[in-house]
Amino acid sequence: MGHSDRERRRLALQASIQQPFTEDLFRRAGITTGMRVLDLGCGVGDVSLLAARLVGRTGSVTSLDIDEQALDVLRNRAAAEGMVNVKCVHTDAGSYRPEHRFDAVVGRHILIHMPDPLAVLKACRELLEPRGVVAFQEYDFGLMSPAYPACPERDRVYGICRDFFSVAVQHDIGRRLFHLMVEAGFEHPECRGEFPVDGGPDTPFHEWLAEAVRSFLPKAIALKIPGAAAIDMEMLETRMRQETGPSTMVAGPSMFSCFARRK
Repeated sequence: MGHSDRERRRLALQASIQQPFTEDLFRRAGITTGMRVLDLGCGVGDVSLLAARLVGRTGSVTSLDIDEQALDVLRNRAAAEGMVNVKCVHTDAGSYRPEHRFDAVVGRHILIHMPDPLAVLKACRELLEPRGVVAFQEYDFGLMSPAYPACPERDRVYGICRDFFSVAVQHDIGRRLFHLMVEAGFEHPECRGEFPVDGGPDTPFHEWLAEAVRSFLPKAIALKIPGAAAIDMEMLETRMRQETGPSTMVAGPSMFSCFARRK
């Protein structure tokens, strides 16, 4: 999806919509005061900052990402909140060699981009203390709810998203999380399938979807995804707003929120 300033804004918008789901996952997973947490693919830091608030000053969060500019954003955000318990590390998950084990390893929409998500989860297991917990949220683009009443432009774009992600990433990683966590050596995972819902022409969901399309559209066109080349990017958000009535329901992509403990 890239590492531009516009993409970082999209991630921040996405985070504002999904943060309640992530906080609920972390609380159910038992992430609390004093824990040491590793955040994989932290981006601009919304998940890291949430974890830092939960673990408090006696805990710590180590935030990994390959985008140094995103880490700079996180450092500034942490400083603005007076958080001294967030450590940023410029690296990828496969290369990271920590000095200690963690009580929790977390990630949001990270495994979807990994060539071998099972290997990543196995590596996470080795990074954990005994009885440590992994907690991940991942999309499943095979499960996408249309608008109600129907919004032809939005639903058409959803179809393009589904077709693109089905060839570009681990598009069904959400439904696979339970299986993968068990295969990686974790105890019986606790999982939920869920998605955010909003409505009306003024919902931020329109900008969220339009900016997601903007990020991947050149690749979708290169892959000859049907309908991708016909998208008018400059008018997409406006058209989706115009077709949405005040009582129209629009949904975000389906997510699976799962956590499990190391045996």
